[in-house]
Amino acid sequence: MRTFLCIPIDTPLREALSNLSGELRSLVRVQASWVKAENFHVTLRFLGEIDPMLTVELQQLCRVVTKRIQPFNLSIDRLGMFPSPERPRVLWAGGEAPSTFRDLASSLNHELVRIGFPKERKATISHITLARIKGRADRSIGEAIRSLGKLPGWTLHADRLILMESRLTAHGAAYTPLFTQRFGDAAACGTDASGGANDHAI
Repeated sequence: MRTFLCIPIDTPLREALSNLSGELRSLVRVQASWVKAENFHVTLRFLGEIDPMLTVELQQLCRVVTKRIQPFNLSIDRLGMFPSPERPRVLWAGGEAPSTFRDLASSLNHELVRIGFPKERKATISHITLARIKGRADRSIGEAIRSLGKLPGWTLHADRLILMESRLTAHGAAYTPLFTQRFGDAAACGTDASGGANDHAI
C-alpha cells in the first residue's frame, strides 16, 4: 500500500487557505490540478509502497519519535513554488519551519533509515500544496503571487502525526488514516477521521 506521514490541517486554516486558493485560481492562467480544501496537509515524509505488516513497526517508530516532540506552531505566511520560480511544478503556502519541525523531520528520517528506508536527500520544507502545475509555466504564476503580497500570517497548531494510506480511485487518490500519534504522548491514538481525505496529489 502507498503511504506517507503528515500533519493534518485544522478547520480555520483550511477555510483561509481555501479562500486563498480560489483567488490564485482566478489569476493563474496555466493548466493546474488544484487541491481541494479538505485535502490540505503538511507532508513530513512520503514512504511510497510498503508492506501492510510494516504498519506496526512504523507505529512503534513514530511513538518513539513523537513522545520527544511537544506540540508546536507552524507559520503560514508566504507562497512559494517548487522546484523554482523559473520551473514551477508545485504551488504552495508555508513559512519558516521552527526548530521543532526540523527536529521532527530529522528524527523521523533517522529512524526510517534504521528500518530500511532510503535516506531523504532533500530538506523537509514546511508547506501545504495548493496546486500542481501541469501546463507550461508562464508569468501569470509569479504575477499572481506578487499581486496577493504577503499572507496574513496564519498559524497551524501541530499536535499530531498521521500515517496515511493513499489509494488510487476513479476520482483520484483516497486517503485513509492508519494511525495517529500525538506529540508528547507515548501511547498511540486510534485513527482520526479529521486526517482522512481525498486528494489528487501529496
